[in-house]
Amino acid sequence: METGSVLAIAFVVLVPAAILWGIFLMRQRRTRKPTALLGIPMAMRPAPPDEELEGPRLQRVMVGGLVATLATAVFIPVYWLPERERQEAFEHRFAEASLERGQLIFARPPELEEDIPAAAFKAEEKALALGQGCANCHGSPGTLHVPPDENVAAGGIGNPAFKDPITNQVVAYQAPPLNNVFTRWDEEVVRFTIERGRPGTDMPAWGVEYGGSMTSMMVDDVIAWLRSLPGNQQGPPELSEGCQKPTATNQISCGQEIFEARCAVCHGPQGEGREGSRTMEIEVEGEMVEAPIWYQGLALWKGDVRHLSEREHEFTIRNGRRFAFMPQFAESPAQGIPVPPYPLTDAQIKAVMAYERTL
Repeated sequence: METGSVLAIAFVVLVPAAILWGIFLMRQRRTRKPTALLGIPMAMRPAPPDEELEGPRLQRVMVGGLVATLATAVFIPVYWLPERERQEAFEHRFAEASLERGQLIFARPPELEEDIPAAAFKAEEKALALGQGCANCHGSPGTLHVPPDENVAAGGIGNPAFKDPITNQVVAYQAPPLNNVFTRWDEEVVRFTIERGRPGTDMPAWGVEYGGSMTSMMVDDVIAWLRSLPGNQQGPPELSEGCQKPTATNQISCGQEIFEARCAVCHGPQGEGREGSRTMEIEVEGEMVEAPIWYQGLALWKGDVRHLSEREHEFTIRNGRRFAFMPQFAESPAQGIPVPPYPLTDAQIKAVMAYERTL
């Protein structure tokens, strides 16, 4: 709040209070009437005569009422005029606090020594209380108090390692980047995913209503912080000029470019999903293990997508599979499905479809 607003409110509140206090002290100094000294209640004392009631006393009451009315008329606008500024300042402070909490919730809790001094513990207490370790899988620059940039929440490998619930095979599960998550999903699905997790993957349910440790306010804070990241404000990856409007001559090449820019984050760069042959070393219980790389989306290569007719294939790309975590990409999806934040044109969808059927 500005200094001028504080002084104005102090003046409006303190000056009338000082005047009323002075009036009270002056009345206390007056010689008390015998009836008051005897403790006779006001209701049982003799009433003043009409000459007194309709004379100076009535005038005093009327003047007092006029002064009170004028004081109220002045106080209300003086108090009301800076109210909007005060509310906006409060909203700004609340938004800043929400971003700070969201960053701490996303980050890994700091490691503390066994016999840490009380002052050092107090300095990290908030980070310890809020840190949920989202950065373990989704990536972080490694420090808690850093300004948001494109390196934050850029994706990573599931940690601890994920085991296939059917084969018990240890896999390197690709946690998607969240610094551009709002180019793929709207807030409803992002909230749904955080609160309820993704069955069959290493994304657990975080909402307290679903057995997790994050309250609704904590989910709000994380979403607010993710929205503040540059990647969620700059739109989707740019496409070459020729692929803005694919034609029959460049349909396959444009389909590949669009797929790598918009689809590979879930389905893998080759559309391999969970069937890829690539591996990487990850640490499991203190040992380095060679693990296959998995992506969260279905496999689209080696003819896997051809079990769909072209009509079904196009319908899936256009409308997605909401809450089965396949985004919709059409400019005009089916009724009841929200328009995506950055849709593809019909020609671009046809190009992606043609490319996927060649994998």
